[in-house]
Amino acid sequence: MKIIKIFNSILISTLILISLTFKLAYSGEIMTIKSNEARLYFGGLFPSYIFYMQGGIPEDTEAAWVDKEYWAVLEIDESSKVHGGESTIFKLKRSSKASPQPEWCVTEGGAEFAGKGPACLKTPADPKSMNQLRFKVKVQYSETAKNLPPEFQNKNWVQYEVGYDDDGVALNKLPGRLAPPNHTFGPVTLYIFK
Repeated sequence: MKIIKIFNSILISTLILISLTFKLAYSGEIMTIKSNEARLYFGGLFPSYIFYMQGGIPEDTEAAWVDKEYWAVLEIDESSKVHGGESTIFKLKRSSKASPQPEWCVTEGGAEFAGKGPACLKTPADPKSMNQLRFKVKVQYSETAKNLPPEFQNKNWVQYEVGYDDDGVALNKLPGRLAPPNHTFGPVTLYIFK
């Protein structure tokens, strides 16, 4: 009889511990940043990309805080003229002294959001003057959605595809792949899982 009571206590304790652990896996903070427009530039070698958000970003949004690779989801609003309703999974790259993440950024093209280059210019101007935030990211395949909280599982995922169709057009479905002026999209929301 004692053995059964001990077994029951161990079983109940184990179940409680497992349920608490499962809940804690998804109890982290979700940081949300919204902007009016966005761009996604290829960053040299797959899966590296540079993600820009511009317009409507609160001035008090913190910069240079990414201390590890955080999961993130880019969600493009249905009202966007291109890529409306699509979502992409990222991992944010960590900050370094030379490359803070994210970074308030002035780029070539100024307020016109021409985006003639992905570099943040070192100018005497206020880096917040364009209301543009830059993240260096690693794009992820849609099957990595299993690493996200349950409410982010069933999005309209788009991802980098390898290869070409019969007409020689790249199968890449990532936002930003279209020629200007269709390389910008938005409004967008970036969810970061801390």
